[in-house]
Amino acid sequence: MLPTALSTGLIIAVIVLVGEAAIASIIFSGPLSPLVPQGTGAILFGTLVMCFLTALACTYKGTISVPHFAPAAVLLTIGAAVAAIMVSASGEAVFATMIVIVGLSTVATAICYLLIGWFGLARLFRFMPYPLVGGFLAGLGWFLVKSSIAVASGITMTWETLPALAEIDTIQKWAPAVFYGVLLLVVAKVRPHYLILPGSAVVAIGVCHATLFALDIPLAEATAAGILFVGIPAGSAWPPIGLSDLALVDWGVVTSQLPGILAVMLVALISLVFCAGGLELISGVQIDLNREFRAEGVSSLLAGLGGSAPGCNSIPNSAVSHATGAETRLTGITVAVIVGLILFVGGDVLALIPTPVLGGLVLFVGLNLPYEVLVSNRKTLPWLDYGIVLAVSLVIVFVGFLEGVAVGLAAAVVFFVVRFSKVSVVEAAFTLREHRSRRTRSATQSAILRHWGERVQVYRLRGYVIFGNAAAIGDRLNRVLKTDPPPLCVLLDFAQVSGFDSSAANVVGRAVRAAHARGTRIVLGAAAEHVRSILHRGLPAPLWDSLILVEDLDRALERCEDLVIAEWDRQHGGSDEAREELFGLSFDHAMRDLDRQSRFEALVHRLAPWLETRTYEAGETMVARDEVMDGMLLVTEGRAVAREDDTGSRVEEYGPGDALVAGAALAPHVSQTPVIAEVPCRALLMTPAAREALERDDLALVVELDRYLIETMSAQ
Repeated sequence: MLPTALSTGLIIAVIVLVGEAAIASIIFSGPLSPLVPQGTGAILFGTLVMCFLTALACTYKGTISVPHFAPAAVLLTIGAAVAAIMVSASGEAVFATMIVIVGLSTVATAICYLLIGWFGLARLFRFMPYPLVGGFLAGLGWFLVKSSIAVASGITMTWETLPALAEIDTIQKWAPAVFYGVLLLVVAKVRPHYLILPGSAVVAIGVCHATLFALDIPLAEATAAGILFVGIPAGSAWPPIGLSDLALVDWGVVTSQLPGILAVMLVALISLVFCAGGLELISGVQIDLNREFRAEGVSSLLAGLGGSAPGCNSIPNSAVSHATGAETRLTGITVAVIVGLILFVGGDVLALIPTPVLGGLVLFVGLNLPYEVLVSNRKTLPWLDYGIVLAVSLVIVFVGFLEGVAVGLAAAVVFFVVRFSKVSVVEAAFTLREHRSRRTRSATQSAILRHWGERVQVYRLRGYVIFGNAAAIGDRLNRVLKTDPPPLCVLLDFAQVSGFDSSAANVVGRAVRAAHARGTRIVLGAAAEHVRSILHRGLPAPLWDSLILVEDLDRALERCEDLVIAEWDRQHGGSDEAREELFGLSFDHAMRDLDRQSRFEALVHRLAPWLETRTYEAGETMVARDEVMDGMLLVTEGRAVAREDDTGSRVEEYGPGDALVAGAALAPHVSQTPVIAEVPCRALLMTPAAREALERDDLALVVELDRYLIETMSAQ
């Protein structure tokens, strides 16, 4: 493991040094290009701190964290603005002001990281809509493409500088970078491999120096011409500024760039979430995002105090750790040590890096982002989402990062509302004719419920009942309340509702008012405390008191059944004609019950030699949870109820002729649901031993018993 970690750390260090030199060239490009040597020292210090600390603290042991390209692209725009404002200031004042802005951006980002990780808010960022992230990445790619030209030529790419970029001498500077970046992208897409990036960089550096040697161009002359990177002169590596240099800072300029600093922080946040998700995909390790935010926060805080740009885990570099099997914290520590040696001992080594290689590397990253978002994912994205991605990226390119993110968020909210409003929160709608409570009813009551069951409308709700979809519930309730005759009651079951806001409460409140005017009762089943609270605040006392609040759906159905039976008695209780009609409706049901009871009594009589009598007082447990039952119980007298232990919800109701734990007649059986005697009960126990004896003595009786049990349980 040690040799692998050391060798992999060396490879990654080469990639990191080239990449971070490119990032310094991005931030201090164009008019700020003379400040690149000092800026590079600050960026490498941040690389050292981030690599070392995140290697010790991040979830994935092979993590390599460095200052990132994405925030650097935003700092590029800030640098251009600072250079334009301070055009008459000294170079020292411009650099001191810019390094303070860069450091403040990183410190602000670090504080944000730490707050998110400390309070466990990282999971919220996993809900960031892909069109917003995709548009952000595509727009960022364009900024990096522009940055690559600035890195290679020393001229910031704008409409005003296009004539200068088209001059022959300037083309000779940026054309090799474009060739290298495009070639690297093509090779990486055709034959992807983790060694392509470092290998191509080594080859490109070698070709460049061989060309300089063949043309007999001294290194000093090549550096002066902008062909080679300037390196870090001895004594100016780090710190980038001293305490005395703070007097040179133009704090008015720093204040004017606060919106840009906010944009840097936002871009860094998105980058961290995006890179953490990518690392999960590459490594197969479940990333603790809160831990990631805390680790990156501490490292970014120290890096920002040293003048570095923000950063996070680097997917390409961390992927090298995974590909080589160097998934150990020693890999990141090795990279940090090598970067530290270059920073404090051998900064001149960086002067060997050709600027076309740096520019080509930036161009490769810049082209790869829009390619992945706008080309590779084109067929997998719906047209609407793709349009949002394209719109966000164009706004970022032509207006700015914050404006692009704002457009993306607004579009995401609008389309979320539109799409969510089409998701029905009504899981099921039925009447008492289709589904009733588990309460055992007499033949007469059952006939009433079958006849008047459609007078009760039941709606089982699910998910988030909020502003986007609550109106659909209101429309359904309004339609049903306008029927003639109106429902006796409307039951809303909230058992599966996980969210309920004031908009939904307003809709339900209007329905309660309409129902009250029509004489319809509203029954709320399993409404959570926050649902009751928000409804209570929005309803007048008389309307709130008219609501019927029940703990679960089964009891709510029972209350609705009681209302139906009571209403029938009120309207028809004294009518002989209605009683005769009801008798006719209940006759068949009563006959079936009598037939079943007579079958049961005859069966019990024949089974008497194999049965044991058990009696239970009211409230006594007949079947305990997790109890190993030693036999099946056949209820002959009384009424028992099976209830859930945690909620007390009624699972089933049993009476004469019903069987409890039928499987226990075959073998010892563990019951998951307790059964309690509601009134004094009598039951007959058939043990597995008695069942075996019955099978030996009377097989025909066994068949009759099993047929009865199957018919009884299927009817429950």
